[in-house]
Amino acid sequence: MQKGEWIYLYHDEQTYFLPYEPGGSFSTHYGTIHFPEDLDFGQRIATNKGVAFYVLRPTLADMMMKVKRRTTIIYPKEAGIILLELGIQSGSRVIEIGSGSGSLTVLLSRIVGREGKVYSFERRPEHQEMAIMNVQRFGKPEHVEFILKDPVAEGGFGVGEVDAIFVDIPTPWMIVPQVWKALCPGGHVGFLSPNIEQVQTTVKRLEETGFVRIRAMEVWTRGIRVKEFLTRPHDRMIGHTGYLFFAQKVEKPATEYHPEYFI
Repeated sequence: MQKGEWIYLYHDEQTYFLPYEPGGSFSTHYGTIHFPEDLDFGQRIATNKGVAFYVLRPTLADMMMKVKRRTTIIYPKEAGIILLELGIQSGSRVIEIGSGSGSLTVLLSRIVGREGKVYSFERRPEHQEMAIMNVQRFGKPEHVEFILKDPVAEGGFGVGEVDAIFVDIPTPWMIVPQVWKALCPGGHVGFLSPNIEQVQTTVKRLEETGFVRIRAMEVWTRGIRVKEFLTRPHDRMIGHTGYLFFAQKVEKPATEYHPEYFI
């Protein structure tokens, strides 16, 4: 294990998420853990009070949930669907607008690999600063180009022939023509919007601009507490976070943006 690598210290329901520091120590409610110079995942390590912890490798979902936040984030329950529906894989070129706190950017930076690229657009400097910090902590910053720009107000992305675009802004219908121009033929676009009116307006614009195979969905997950003779759903869950909807570009010229269309 390398110095600075993120680990989960696990003891029953109690977990701690931290970077590994060879020879360092970490205090818990169960005593202090002294890290050896040589540590591996899956290893059992005890506190000075004899309480056992296991050293676990965190998942990408764990990292997404641990980002520092200025905004709401894309939750893991949506993230997997987004990757599948947009066909994002190693080597993909992807545009993300906006960066927010960088939760999805962390995931995308690890999925596209060395041959791919993530172009992350954000119009607010404080949000971009937070996203950059989180990707540096948990992602692969060398796979991401952060761009401080509003593509709606500033004439588009300035990037073309990308495989997929993901849109998470308050007025997604206003970016549809620019999305069409930036995508490669048959390219994918996805949106997350908290309100159904946003979905309705954007879908209408997608149909008029040159997109087909439009589908919308909502993703819910509910954990199950498993105990002998006491198995039941958890009392709390992350409920509605937004509507996801997706489409694909076809050969139809994108219409220019006209502000009067939205009056």
